[in-house]
Amino acid sequence: LELLRRSIRALWPDGHPTRLIHVAGTGGKGSTCRFLEVGLATLGRAGAFMSPHIFDYRERFSIDGEFASREAITDAWETTVKPYCVQLALDEPRHAHSFLETSILLALTLFDRFGVGWAAMETGVGGRYDQTRALEVEATLLTNVGSDHAHMLGREHWQRALDKAGIARPGVPFLTSAEDPETLTIVADVCDAVGAPLNIVGQADVDALNAQLATWFDPPVPDDSLLSARYQRWNAALALAAIRELRPEAETQRVLGAFRRAQLLGRFWQVDAHTYADIAHNTEKIAALAEEIERRFIQQERILIVGMSGRRVPYEVFPALARAAKSIIVTGASFKGQDPNEVRRQIEAIGIDTPTLVIAEPRQALELANAMRLEDDVIILTGSTYMIEQVLNPD
Repeated sequence: LELLRRSIRALWPDGHPTRLIHVAGTGGKGSTCRFLEVGLATLGRAGAFMSPHIFDYRERFSIDGEFASREAITDAWETTVKPYCVQLALDEPRHAHSFLETSILLALTLFDRFGVGWAAMETGVGGRYDQTRALEVEATLLTNVGSDHAHMLGREHWQRALDKAGIARPGVPFLTSAEDPETLTIVADVCDAVGAPLNIVGQADVDALNAQLATWFDPPVPDDSLLSARYQRWNAALALAAIRELRPEAETQRVLGAFRRAQLLGRFWQVDAHTYADIAHNTEKIAALAEEIERRFIQQERILIVGMSGRRVPYEVFPALARAAKSIIVTGASFKGQDPNEVRRQIEAIGIDTPTLVIAEPRQALELANAMRLEDDVIILTGSTYMIEQVLNPD
């Protein structure tokens, strides 16, 4: 972390001009960053750094709700970041920057060049030791703590909570929408230890946000909005609390109007009239997605295409999906993909009654789903980001 701090100081000896907000959590980090970005953009130019990308590296760099252009990213790389990183690696070979560190430097370069006043920065994994922890920030946000990345962050819940709470800085406001008592206890202890003011965003804040949306807007939320999924209201409430903390002059109605227009690829994204995609790739996200599917498509049958990657365990995610699906097609992923046949064997061992098919090639899986689909059925792609990219990216 100190090596990245040193590089930031070298590139911006007078300090970076953009005021940053650090966002960590198991789920909802990207959505919270998007809400922060569009909400703060009601007061001036704002940005966000997010990961991973689905189709295009540009998706990691957003300014006023739009991805940075390829030309802007290329120019920032060629004229600022690459010369510095190459010279650094030549002078100090053991200090060559990683992909994520280089991306952070690119984000900071773009924010500087485009006059971004405020920007949200999403952690990669965890918090305490993530490269984004090297940044000086105005506030830290924790969405929640779940079971993802246990092999890296710790198999016990308290270990993962302690790692993510490690984004806390002395004197910097810490806001969280986590609900479970164990996480809140650890967060409170960490904030007390480092001297970070703590603000807990809870159900009352979500209820107030819903009431304001219903009072000020008709309809309260458009169908194509990021906010249309009810679990996103927690992320929006967290972002709204941070904006009020940092920019009390912000008009709540204008901020919520911006929230209503917010969209983000891969978050309950409507691909076409009957196909949706959501990168719900861990237990908590898939449980929330399954609940949203059952709420939104009450009168329709659902065909799910699921591709697992990494170390995700099928028996942890499939029961929730099975309750929401007419049938499930298990498929693969080009990178870190799990063997679809092995996934099906594990599903059969659980004893799920939902018809389950295995089609290893993701595009063929979508073709089969379309062939199976009756007139009112919907198709939902979920799981691995890499699988969704394989199915939907024509490039």
